[in-house]
Amino acid sequence: MMKARIESLRFAFTDIFNTRDDMAKGRVINLACTLLTAVYNVFITGIFYTGFLTMNDIDISGSGVVMMIPYVANLFSIFSSKALGLFKNRKAAMIGSKVFFYFMYIIATTAMPYFVKDPGARLIWFCVILFVAYAAYAPFSPGITVWFYQFFPKDNERRTRYLLLCQVFSSIMSTAILLSSGVITDAVRSSGHQETVIVAFRVLAFVLVLTEIIIQSRAKDFSPQEDAHVKLRDVFTVPFKHRKFLLCMIFMFSWNYTANLNNGLWGYHLLNHMHFEYTLINLMSAMYTVILLTTSGIWRRVLRRYSWIKTFSIACMLFVPTEIACFLLTPERAWIYVPTCFMQNLLSVGLNLSYSNILYMNLPEENSTSSIAFYTIGANICAFLGLMTGTAVSSITGDTPVRALGMNLYSVQYTTLMRAVALFLTGLVLFTRWRSFTRQEDIEAVERDARVRREMRSKRPSRRPLREIAGRLLR
Repeated sequence: MMKARIESLRFAFTDIFNTRDDMAKGRVINLACTLLTAVYNVFITGIFYTGFLTMNDIDISGSGVVMMIPYVANLFSIFSSKALGLFKNRKAAMIGSKVFFYFMYIIATTAMPYFVKDPGARLIWFCVILFVAYAAYAPFSPGITVWFYQFFPKDNERRTRYLLLCQVFSSIMSTAILLSSGVITDAVRSSGHQETVIVAFRVLAFVLVLTEIIIQSRAKDFSPQEDAHVKLRDVFTVPFKHRKFLLCMIFMFSWNYTANLNNGLWGYHLLNHMHFEYTLINLMSAMYTVILLTTSGIWRRVLRRYSWIKTFSIACMLFVPTEIACFLLTPERAWIYVPTCFMQNLLSVGLNLSYSNILYMNLPEENSTSSIAFYTIGANICAFLGLMTGTAVSSITGDTPVRALGMNLYSVQYTTLMRAVALFLTGLVLFTRWRSFTRQEDIEAVERDARVRREMRSKRPSRRPLREIAGRLLR
C-alpha cells in the first residue's frame, strides 16, 4: 500500500516536472526559481523588511508611505507592450531590468542609511530609490509573467497540481529559512548585533537573486513578439472585449485593496506594539506550510466541487471572524494570536490556491501582455489606495493607544474591522454570482460532477426515516 502511494506521488510530480520537452523543462526551471524566490523573499519582505525599516528610524506612518511607493511606480507597466516591442531580444531586456530592480531594492536601500543619518531624509531617499527601481522594472514585469505562463499545463487537473506543487515546495523552503533566521535574529538581539544580521541577510538575498536570474535565463521564451508600434490604448481596450476576464479583474482589484489595508502595518504592530519576537511571528507564518501539506488534498476536492471562484468565496467569508479576533488582540489577550493564526493559515491555503489561477482563467489569447499590464495597473492602484487608507487610519493615534471598548486600542487595529466588512461583501458576491466569473468549461465540469454525485446518492440503499423505525419499535 505504501509502495503504491509513493509511486502515485512520484508520478504526480514527474508528470508535471521532467525534461522530456521544452514546456516541462520550463516548469522545472520555474520550480527552481520559485524555491530560490521563497528563500530570498524571507530576508527582503514581510517581518524582516519591517524590522529593517524600524532599525532605520522609520515609524508606522513612514512605513506606510514606503509601502505605497511600489504601487505608484508600477503604473509604468502601461508601457509594457511598447517597451518589450522595442527589443529584439526580449529575454535579455527582461533579465537586465530584473537585475537593476533588485540591485536598487536590496543593495542601494541597504547602503543608503550609512550615508544618510537624518530619519526624515532617510524616508525621502527610501522613497526615491524604490520609485526608480519599480518604475524601471514595471514595463518589463508583465513580459516575465507571460513568459512563464506559457509553461502552465492546459488541463485543469494538471494545472491545479502544478500550482499546488509549486506552493508546497515553496512553502517548505521558506518555512525552513523563516524559522532558522528568526531564531538567529532573536538570539543576537541582546548582543547588539541584530541589525548586522538583518543587513547580512539582505546581502545574501541579492546573491540568491542573481542565482535565480541565471537559472531563469535558461528557459525558452515562446511568447509572441510584441509590435513596437502597439497602441497604448490596447491596455485599456482589449480587456473590455472579454466580459468574464474584465469581471475577474474587478474582483482582483477589489481584493488588492482589501489585502493591503494593513499590509506591512500589521507586522509593525506585532513587533512594536505587541512586542512579539521574530521567532513567534515567523513560527506562525511557518504553520502555513504544515497546514498546506495536511489539507491540500481537501482543498483540491473543494476546488473540483465548487470551482476556483466559489472556493475563494467560501474561504473569504470564513476569514471574517479571524479579522474580528485580530481587532480584539491586545497584550492582555496575547493568547488569541496563535489560534487566530491557525485559522487564517488554514483558510489561506484555499484562498491562495484558488486565487493563483484567477488571472489566467479567462486571460485573452490576443495581446496577453496588454491584458496583464491592465491587471498590473489596476491591482497596483487599488493596492495603493488600500495601503493609503490603512496608513491614514493607523496614523490617527500612531504609536499611542487609546482606551475604547474596555481595552487599549491602536488605530491600526481598526483596519482589521474594515477588512472583515470587505471580506464578507466580496465573499457574498462571489458565492452568489460565481458563474459570471467562471469560464464555461469549468461551469460544465462543476455541474457534471454534481450530477455524478446525485446519481451515486440515488443508487445507495434507501434508509428508512428514524421516526418510522421508532414507531415500529414502539408498536
